[in-house]
Amino acid sequence: MVSDANEIFEDLFVLELASNHWKRTERGLKIIDDFGQVVRFNGAKAAIKLQFRNVATFVHKDFRDREDINYIKKTMAREMSKEQYATLIDEVVKMGCIPMSTPFDEASVDLCEELGVKIIKIASSDLNDWMLIERIAKAKKPVAVSTGGSSLKDIDDLVKFFDNRNIPLAINHCVSLYPSKPEDLDMNQIDFLRKRRAAGDEGAADARGLAERAHQHRDRLDR
Repeated sequence: MVSDANEIFEDLFVLELASNHWKRTERGLKIIDDFGQVVRFNGAKAAIKLQFRNVATFVHKDFRDREDINYIKKTMAREMSKEQYATLIDEVVKMGCIPMSTPFDEASVDLCEELGVKIIKIASSDLNDWMLIERIAKAKKPVAVSTGGSSLKDIDDLVKFFDNRNIPLAINHCVSLYPSKPEDLDMNQIDFLRKRRAAGDEGAADARGLAERAHQHRDRLDR
């Protein structure tokens, strides 16, 4: 049985803020306000998604000063305080959107709960991080998961896990290429996931797919 709570994913647009705030509250607020104006103008239903990381434990202490590794450099430079994140979440709500976040560690799930995040996203990179997934499940919030780099068994295991706990789950087709060329998107996989669910294949029978019911928009704002 699919819970009515899955309706939160119906016709939902997910607008990606991620860490494009550059640790500047005013920049994050400007992006959220711009998103909100577009959402209101088009009468859309949208979530605005942030990313939460506890940088103190997310990046190994021996690597925190590595300026030559771009991902680490950006991660270290863009960590916000809890107060800054709270300000951004409040603005998302003010703009009539749904606050959503990808937590990359258990402490960040705590922050999701504290700040009133409504939807939790599991990144493709964490598809098999069961300690994190268990903690997310304890939050009892609707969950979206990206499938970049995953196997069908990975997807089936997640669907069964959240279905057994009566937690709404959305499956987001993802190829983990940023930016992506149209020929690399494998959009046929959306139909595959839809048909797999409709056919009642193992683990997919009750999954609501972002692939068929919602849409994620990601902009690169860090160039």
